[in-house]
Amino acid sequence: MTEKRTWLILGGTSAVGRSFARAAAKRGNDIFFLGKDESDLRLAAEDIRVRYPDVCVSVQELDTSNPDSFVKTVEICETEAKNIISVFSALDTAYSQKECGKDLGKIRNMFQINYFAQIYFMTAVAPVLIKQGCGEVIVLGSTAGEYGTEDNYAYGSTKAALHVWMQGFHDQMKQSGITVTIVKIDNLGSVGEKRSLSFWTPVDLEACAEHCLEYSAKKAYMRYFPWYSGLTVLLRRIIPAEILRRLEK
Repeated sequence: MTEKRTWLILGGTSAVGRSFARAAAKRGNDIFFLGKDESDLRLAAEDIRVRYPDVCVSVQELDTSNPDSFVKTVEICETEAKNIISVFSALDTAYSQKECGKDLGKIRNMFQINYFAQIYFMTAVAPVLIKQGCGEVIVLGSTAGEYGTEDNYAYGSTKAALHVWMQGFHDQMKQSGITVTIVKIDNLGSVGEKRSLSFWTPVDLEACAEHCLEYSAKKAYMRYFPWYSGLTVLLRRIIPAEILRRLEK
């Protein structure tokens, strides 16, 4: 990433979205926050302006329930961007399996945000990236999409679907010089009773943002974060669920 970018940040008001914005702005890149709450977006933008006065910061509402609006949103971003456009997606919503059992609408909502909104936006922005002939896409996945557990398999299925779609998108974009990276994160503490063994610590969002940029700069397709997330996946696959449940108590 030798040239300056304008990073479109989906889920711009989330904690990890803001952390990524700070990391990208620190490197001199412009920031374009996209999210559902304009007032929160403006607060996030002001934070970047105060920290990095030379960085151009823009905001745009993103209605994840109305994917038909995404083409227009991308057009606005393309018009306002002064540099090569890259995309970071932190779109995510999560409910435990118990919550989904009480309200089936929560499953629909998770698929809308975690899967459909992201693939519709990527499809809408793809022509812009292809026209540039360069750029980066970073999407946050989850180790929850690597295996099913009794407390979050609905959430995990939305991430599994996203992972498969991103694999094909990666192969398509690579032909046009665009780097697509998916970072599978563990233990964000956002869903289920437990998502990792109890002796592991919560994700450092600032470190996560820095690593996302590093992974993309190295043109990596998939990485786990933190380092032990890959171990989480391995343990889930080889250790019986009954034993894991005892370890997590």
